Amino acid sequence: MKYVEEQKRQELKSREEKVLKWLVRDYTVSGCPVGSSRLVEMDYFQVGSATLRHVLSDLEMAGYLLQPHTSAGRIPTDKGYRYFVDRLMQTEPPEQGIRQDYEAGLDDISRDLDRLIKNTAQFLGDMSHALVLMSHPQVHATRIRSVALHELDKDTILLIVHMSLEQIKTIAFELESSLTRSMLRDAENILNDLFADMDIEDVQNMVETGSTDVARKNPIIDQILKRFNNALSTTSSSDYRIYGAHQLLHYPEIADPLNLEYLLEAIETDNLQRYLPTPLRTGKPSIFIGRELGRSIFNNMSLVSIAYNGSDCSGEIHILGPTRMAYERIIGLAEFTAGKMETLMKTKYSK
Repeated sequence: MKYVEEQKRQELKSREEKVLKWLVRDYTVSGCPVGSSRLVEMDYFQVGSATLRHVLSDLEMAGYLLQPHTSAGRIPTDKGYRYFVDRLMQTEPPEQGIRQDYEAGLDDISRDLDRLIKNTAQFLGDMSHALVLMSHPQVHATRIRSVALHELDKDTILLIVHMSLEQIKTIAFELESSLTRSMLRDAENILNDLFADMDIEDVQNMVETGSTDVARKNPIIDQILKRFNNALSTTSSSDYRIYGAHQLLHYPEIADPLNLEYLLEAIETDNLQRYLPTPLRTGKPSIFIGRELGRSIFNNMSLVSIAYNGSDCSGEIHILGPTRMAYERIIGLAEFTAGKMETLMKTKYSK
């Protein structure tokens, strides 16, 4: 009963919701506090300035708006943005011209995963005027296509594992025994006979359980197998593409030198992505506003995150901007882009 009563107290009246909705939309564009005279100019309300001033005052008292200066208009609080996102916003799909611009080059780059991620991150950053972090798809039980061995110098080799999704994993190591080209070629053939076109999970299980009875066929196979799983599990900072840090300079509320210093340091040290929540795997966007992100450097920022899923993989898209970001448009962009990525993952990069 107490929860129901609390929910009722949090529900705004129809006029209050309408004022909050149009105030948020106006403020996200202008960045200027919105007063009753500005709301009258919008011509969405059939009441006078005095009535609108009263509604604005009520919304401020309830914590949805604040007045930054005496006699100034109001701006939304984190609570106001949350109410807008949860109950009032109407997601806008990208305009046809924007969709066509993105789709125009897909055929040329869709087979080059790195380039596809880079171009998509840049597209989102330019369209959203925000910072974008986009991960490469993380492989789930995909297949090994082939294995290659290259001699780097005497007794040092490079193990190269070609996988589905056009991914390549490598690891270099020294051998404990002398190496000949014949031994290297034989070892490469044995590894391909064993593992080519197998699921990675099955390969890992074989290596971990020692069920590969091939070590005695070639003197270096056993040494390679000891490092095989390490090659499959290696990851790097290049798994994320980051674009648009310069976009944040356009927003005075987050262009504080100290906060920007921490943010840029997090980008340079590859820590920023570790601070961000994992999006839902349902394909629905997650929206985090201000202090909901849990770190002081994000207090005046909001995050839109969405996962994109392939047949055997999933990746993440994060769009980080000011709390006054254009939620309706940016969420529409994120959903459109994630949908396109999912289609490509399932058609171009499936097993």
